Amino acid sequence: MTAADGIELGNFDVPAAVCKGESFDAKDQSGGTNIKYIFGYSGEPISALSSIPSLPGPNAQWAFATAPAKFVVLQYGRKNNKDMYRCKVVTVRATAEPIFTTSACNNFLAISIADTAANNFSSYVIDWGEGPVETASGSLPIQISKSYLIGTPPTRNIKVEGKNGAASSCPSPPARTVAMEGGGDYPNIKTLELSQDNKSATITFTGAADKYDVYQRSATGSYTDGQFIAQVKPGTYKFNLVDPNQSCFRLFRNFGCKEGSGEVCTTKLDVEAQDKTNILKWQQHPSGNTSIIYDVQTINTGVKSIIKKEEVGGPNTTINSPGYPHTDPIDCNKKYCYQLETKVSFTVDYGRFAFESVSLSPKVCVDRAVIKPDPITESIVSVKEDNSVDITVEDNSPWNLQRQAYFIYRIEPDASLKEINNNPTPIRFTDNAVDASTKSFCYKIAFKDECGSTSELSPELCTINLKEGAGNSLEWTSDSPFGAGTIVNFEILSYNELTNIPTSEATKNGSETTYTPQLQNFQDEAKYRIRAVMASGKESFSNIYIIPLAVKLFLPDAFSPNDDTVNDNLEIKGSFRRIKDFEFQVFNRWGNPVFTSTDPTQSWDGKFAATLAPVDTYSYRIYAKLRTGEEVTKSGKFLLIR
Repeated sequence: MTAADGIELGNFDVPAAVCKGESFDAKDQSGGTNIKYIFGYSGEPISALSSIPSLPGPNAQWAFATAPAKFVVLQYGRKNNKDMYRCKVVTVRATAEPIFTTSACNNFLAISIADTAANNFSSYVIDWGEGPVETASGSLPIQISKSYLIGTPPTRNIKVEGKNGAASSCPSPPARTVAMEGGGDYPNIKTLELSQDNKSATITFTGAADKYDVYQRSATGSYTDGQFIAQVKPGTYKFNLVDPNQSCFRLFRNFGCKEGSGEVCTTKLDVEAQDKTNILKWQQHPSGNTSIIYDVQTINTGVKSIIKKEEVGGPNTTINSPGYPHTDPIDCNKKYCYQLETKVSFTVDYGRFAFESVSLSPKVCVDRAVIKPDPITESIVSVKEDNSVDITVEDNSPWNLQRQAYFIYRIEPDASLKEINNNPTPIRFTDNAVDASTKSFCYKIAFKDECGSTSELSPELCTINLKEGAGNSLEWTSDSPFGAGTIVNFEILSYNELTNIPTSEATKNGSETTYTPQLQNFQDEAKYRIRAVMASGKESFSNIYIIPLAVKLFLPDAFSPNDDTVNDNLEIKGSFRRIKDFEFQVFNRWGNPVFTSTDPTQSWDGKFAATLAPVDTYSYRIYAKLRTGEEVTKSGKFLLIR
């Protein structure tokens, strides 16, 4: 018990061990008040203490009359205006026999009186069952041995009795029969459990009350290359691993006839979700090898694997002797946890004694909802003529399970993903919420399978945005509209002004993103589009970009209406299709109009009022209003000659 907020830690003195029925004193050393003692406290809550029989303090006397066991004595009271508590353990024994262990082989017998508080004797008397008794005292542990005459019987009756200076009611212990072939106190690693991070392991082992040496090695090394890591009594301990991949442990008591354990190694378990099954793979435990520390020989005689399967919220099952790897059919909408138990059988002392240990893997849990199927890597985005975006999902993910839904996400300006559609079947979807003539828009695609797992997101699929660059050039974005698919080439398409049919004007490789258009082939406007092509033939189109051409009107500086069929008419040259309103006027030298037309294709034949106009210099004025509302005016002079 430790001090906590609002609680004081008491203190009192009791013997560590007494004999059954022997009275002993509990003496206060806390200085507290209102002290009480409960002899045989069993963990009741503080609120129940007042209802449990107790003796008042500060000191109290008690005798345990029950069977030998360990009992908890609780002291409680007040100190420094706070509640005060303290617990101590008293071992009640039946006789004056101390806690000791033996090690025997052939005609040799060793005794070790354990280093424990329960051995609160001042000296010890050992009766070997042959010859005089011996007395031993001093610091614990006390180790003493005897070699018997050759031909010793298979068992020996010995007695070890603790003595104190004061009189004691403890009766003398009976003799203990010891098998001279030994084996009773061999250590055994009951469990070796690997931590979740594979960096440490917890050992629980049994054996005598003495301390044992703990050795560790890499599964690929030896104990001479490994290390002695601790000296501990039987119990549960956590040790860091010398090799996180796989480490092996053994125990050894360097006493008497040298007692060692079998070898147990850590084992990892991996679980991979595959379709509607879980695939289990694990490390194999070394088997069949012989390991020797000092003169103790241990031979592994067999390794058996067991898988503990736990359905979260459902039944637990055991899979005995699974094949490797193990395929476990499952309901993929449920969660499962697995743990591997590797049972290691072995013999020690040249096959005379058999033991079994268990190596436990960490528990591995599989939740299909968090498993990410392989992504779709290639689909197509393409700009339609109305500048919406056409998205075609082409599911090339190798994931075998059926799809429940597809999800399309548009990447927003802040890099967030906005879901714009989900559909239970393979889809072709149009994003009408964007104008792909303004910029490139990028998308990602995912799907959910029948087990509820949502796939990794696809690579970005980006529309090609075409616009006018510097120097009357065209330029376009280079991000792939096919995701991971590579663009082999870009084809520059131009549209016939009369038929609106596109034709290929030029081809660029996949790394080129500029082109100088052939504008001389157009009159009103130059209409272009980019077609991106993959090696597989998949194609994607950019937005249509129109280059408006300036209205260019030309008038010769002279003409000769003499009916020689050469330059007989004054004609306006240029592009007229963008003209909405038009007026052409010719003036003589006095500023009087001699010709007027609202048709840019109509020419002047050099006559005025059905008579030939005189040779002279004339002026003109042209006015044109375009469909865009823009107005164009032009004026000048020309010479009429005959």
